[in-house]
Amino acid sequence: MTLPLRTALPGAIVATVALTAAVLAGPAFAADPVAGQSRFSQVCAACHTVASTAVVDRGRNSPAMIQNAINTIPQMSGVGGAVSAADIANIAAYLGNSPSSISFAQTAVGQSSAVSTITISASRIAALGSLSAVASGDFAVQGGSCGTTVPAGTSCTVGVVFHPTAAGARNGALTISHNGISTPIPIALAGTANVTLTAVLSADAAALDFGNQPLASASAARTVTLSNTGTASLDFSSIGVTGANAADFTRGGSCAVGTPLAVGANCTVTATFAPAATGARTATLAVAAIAPTAGNATANVNIAMSGTGQAQPTPVSSLSTAQLGFGALTVGRTSAAQTVTVSNTGNAALTFSTIAATGPFTTTDTCSGGVPAGGTCAVAVRFAPAGAGAATGSLTLTSNAAASPQAVALSGTGVLTNTPILVWTAATSADFGTVTMGADGGLKHFTLSNTGDVAATLGSFALAGEAAADYRVDTSSTCTAGASLAVGADCDLAIGFSPRGVGARAATAAVVADNASLPAPLTLTGVGLAPPQPALQLSVTSLDFGPADTNGRPLTLTNSGAGVLHVSALSVDSARFSIDTTGTNACGAAPFTVQPGANCQVTLRWLGAAAAASAPTGTDTGTLTLQGDMTPATATVALRGAPGSTEASNSGGGGCTIGAGTGAADPLLLVMAGLSALILWRRRSARATPLALAAAGLATALSFTPMEASAADIGQPLPVANVPSADGAPVPLHDGKAKVTYVDFWASWCGPCRQSFPWMNRMQAKYGAQGLRIVAVNLDASRADAQAFLKEVPANVSLGFDPKGDSARRVGVRTMPSSVLLGPDGRVLMQHSGFRAEDEAELEARIAAALKTS
Repeated sequence: MTLPLRTALPGAIVATVALTAAVLAGPAFAADPVAGQSRFSQVCAACHTVASTAVVDRGRNSPAMIQNAINTIPQMSGVGGAVSAADIANIAAYLGNSPSSISFAQTAVGQSSAVSTITISASRIAALGSLSAVASGDFAVQGGSCGTTVPAGTSCTVGVVFHPTAAGARNGALTISHNGISTPIPIALAGTANVTLTAVLSADAAALDFGNQPLASASAARTVTLSNTGTASLDFSSIGVTGANAADFTRGGSCAVGTPLAVGANCTVTATFAPAATGARTATLAVAAIAPTAGNATANVNIAMSGTGQAQPTPVSSLSTAQLGFGALTVGRTSAAQTVTVSNTGNAALTFSTIAATGPFTTTDTCSGGVPAGGTCAVAVRFAPAGAGAATGSLTLTSNAAASPQAVALSGTGVLTNTPILVWTAATSADFGTVTMGADGGLKHFTLSNTGDVAATLGSFALAGEAAADYRVDTSSTCTAGASLAVGADCDLAIGFSPRGVGARAATAAVVADNASLPAPLTLTGVGLAPPQPALQLSVTSLDFGPADTNGRPLTLTNSGAGVLHVSALSVDSARFSIDTTGTNACGAAPFTVQPGANCQVTLRWLGAAAAASAPTGTDTGTLTLQGDMTPATATVALRGAPGSTEASNSGGGGCTIGAGTGAADPLLLVMAGLSALILWRRRSARATPLALAAAGLATALSFTPMEASAADIGQPLPVANVPSADGAPVPLHDGKAKVTYVDFWASWCGPCRQSFPWMNRMQAKYGAQGLRIVAVNLDASRADAQAFLKEVPANVSLGFDPKGDSARRVGVRTMPSSVLLGPDGRVLMQHSGFRAEDEAELEARIAAALKTS
């Protein structure tokens, strides 16, 4: 096989040669343009330059062309012996791929260098195909103009960038392969990576908590390690303590201003805490550094420091008693031990230097080893009289407590033989606690023993003191006057307490016995408590009667106190009124009682009711007076009867009375029919006149048929459980959660309702948190009328809608508005009809009182 090649010789000599297959099929060499550059300068540079010439261009990336020139051109015959086939391949690679190696400028780790380009040239004889370029190491092919082919006699470029992943010298290669060479060509790539200089100072703790520390004493040092975790050396500019209590903290350690901290190095900062005052103490350990080689970048660390100053630990010694009395003891004997308990209520260990007793008294103790904070120890004292008569001494305790030395007075009496000695064993005092006046506080028992050497004959037991009459020696006692108490025997003295006054009640009890040594009197204490008191609450403070009140008007008496209420008298100062004490839940004739939380009723009647022919034309007034053991002892209810009165309220007024039709020929029904026709006609027109609106309200009122007001009797449950809401869901009138519920019945045509709604809103806001719930029940036949009213007079209370008026009929509503007050059990506490400005204070007082007693 032959390939025709054209080669240009110096002097434009052109020859055609045949390249044998043996030449093309020679051994494959890994072309090295770097080595080729060296061999070119040694062998070829005397005759050729790298600049584009007809001869050199043919040899770019074409070892066969160079070999053919050596073989056929006489001027190059001397070259053949100087180069090998590998040298020829290297030279061809050098000529066709420029440059032979690339060195990149220093580049920071993680950054990319500028793009460097490599030119790949095809021989003028043949094109290059199957071109590829692959970079290795921290280098990457980026940009350039080369595709997969290079036409003959042309060049293209391959771009390469340096993207170091670590600092230091980084090497790689750009490997080029195409069909003009037998093996890929490596082009050496080199670059140096440097690290971006950063200033970073790290601490191994963000806060130091020194806990509790006694005043004026320094804590152990706490250490924080600071490390230079950046890439630039640091110089400390300041290391100090700042903050509210900076003086309580002292800094130390190896970190210092003027001593650099190299990259990767560390140093320590220490701090101690010595509080100057009790309570929480805070400060900040502030460290600032700069990195000169990183443009004086700053690196700061702030470490919060805290501690609590406590008073210097000190022991506090507390003794269980300041004196010990041993009573009488036969000379030559030693008493049983009595104990003084020592308690350390301080916060440091309590130690004793001496514990000793004077006089005929001896001690043993468990205190010699010290008493820790919160601990106790005991000192046992014994009495051994050396002679007859009174003996005194002192127990002295010397310790490291501020109150040292402490002393306990010791006393006893020495008696000769053949003397009975009476002593109280175990308790010598009793506290009966708090007992209601007149009640029995129970018994306290005391044991009297004869420790002498002969029998004792007991005398009387005397009670003394300002409250001696409150105490008694109970008949169950075995210690009785005239009884003989043998040697070593004992008896029981039982004392009872029934206070006759209020407050602390103190007395003493002493035993009397002839020819015996007597113990100190017993100490008796107790507290007298006043008995529970009743409180009278009336359902109303005034009653207004009209001719229709033929059944009288009920008055409910409620005992809201804790004691039984005794009502001694009921009287009326006007003959025009009378009292009826019979009927359901009647109180009965005075005197009568009302238990705590209970109630009863009396009925007041006016002689002018249903007796218009004989009734006077004027107004009758009177006063009902109740007397009992409540405070104050007298209560009154104002009575008023007027011939023209049609009010249905217990107090108040200012309401719109609801009429009642009673028959087909009733003129009221005729008025209703006419008004209804007027309403229907006006509703078909574009606008309703004020007359039509007033007529609508009156017709609604006249269409309502009431029942008797007794349907919601005081003290009885409300006869209605719930009413519908705007969306039809039930609204409970008594939800079982509210302490007090105020239920108001209203209608849009009711003028006083426009006054009552703002008042109800204020009451709900003022007392809602205390347990008040207000429910307003609308009785309009048209929901639109009610909504129009509510748009003008907003409601901040629960709303119910009863267009048929069933709830109002069952409650007995006769006036708009009407209201009832319910207690926590759902029972009626109060009824009220109408609404006037002067009613507000009384109604609020009733609500407040009901909340207080519920």
